[in-house]
Amino acid sequence: MNRRTLLGVSLALAAATMAGAAPALAQAGYPDKPVKLVIPYPPGGPTDLLGRLVAQGLSDLWGKPVVVENKAGASGTIGADYVARSEPDGYTLVLGNNASNGTYELLNPSTAPYITMRDFAPVSMVALSPQVMIISPNLGVKDVKSFVDLARSKPGELNYGSSAIGSAPHLAAEMFKLAAGVDIKHIPFNGAAPVMQAVVSGTVQMYIGAPSTVMPQVDAGKAVLIGALSAERLPPLPDVPTFREAGIDLVYNSWFGVLAPAKTPEPVLDKLNADITTVLTKDEIRKQLSDLGFVAETGSRADFVKAIEEETATTRKVIEAAHIEVK
Repeated sequence: MNRRTLLGVSLALAAATMAGAAPALAQAGYPDKPVKLVIPYPPGGPTDLLGRLVAQGLSDLWGKPVVVENKAGASGTIGADYVARSEPDGYTLVLGNNASNGTYELLNPSTAPYITMRDFAPVSMVALSPQVMIISPNLGVKDVKSFVDLARSKPGELNYGSSAIGSAPHLAAEMFKLAAGVDIKHIPFNGAAPVMQAVVSGTVQMYIGAPSTVMPQVDAGKAVLIGALSAERLPPLPDVPTFREAGIDLVYNSWFGVLAPAKTPEPVLDKLNADITTVLTKDEIRKQLSDLGFVAETGSRADFVKAIEEETATTRKVIEAAHIEVK
């Protein structure tokens, strides 16, 4: 090998080494610029409020801005798809949930723009949102047992509303119907706000949703809160019995978590997971989440993957048993 060839080989090796070192150096300094957290739902809703808390916590921890960007539509899939197609460098993330990253692709297998476990790298669970049931005051019942008795006495005559087909309120209500053995018609709406208006007016008799969504109308006496679909009574609502206390074995939580595009470097994913955990262990953050009706939930990346897989399997069974389909 002559000197010119040797020099060429040396330069090539040096270039390759530098190319390999660049991503490693970038990862070591992550984040060194603003990070975008996409909220795939409109501003002001529970997911948006949760996302802004997480974004602010990470921004304070890093000393770098975490910019919240709302990209709503199609049950959260527009924002999620935007992130799935983004550069896998850790600077564009999404706060997804079991509707945007699970149910939608099960209900729309031929048209869903992504498959969560293929096109995303789950980073960290952030919170669970226990669901509660409210009913119209016009029904004249005050607890779960009385409502179940009423529904059984009038099969097909009562109805319930949901914020969208495949949403957490929809799935929770169908699980309730299966567990309680009742026949209640489904009326889908475009968002939680119109459902609440329908409950208040008496057009819809029942709704299952997040405490942050329903409590303003409950506190105003325009809806009756009868039960929580949680394993234990919720700290902010200690007087509300669980469905298990009413004799119905039903627990359902909506999960929320941060996901990155697939192929995001492992060191970046690990740092994100560790830092999100740090934020969520702060007492003031947990208190704010509780006030919004959320329960802070952290764990490893593997824990989050397992949670998504288990939730998706459960959702698939509910969809099949309840014959849910997009029309």
